Amino acid sequence: MTYIDKRMAMIFNEWARRYSESPESFTEVLDADGKPIEDYGECCVETFKSIADEMDAKGLLPTGPDNAR
Repeated sequence: MTYIDKRMAMIFNEWARRYSESPESFTEVLDADGKPIEDYGECCVETFKSIADEMDAKGLLPTGPDNAR
């Protein structure tokens, strides 16, 4: 795995942990008609960027190929 792959996996795992603890605090995926909401991907980007920023600030994510943690 590249460090980018590792970062992504760690961010997804953190998202999954948070979601399992509080699913109601996350955006719904489907609208009232059962179709994916139009801007769901954009919402996800903001959520994942926020999680990445938090994890980076705590030194929990690898920062590059020469600094793999």
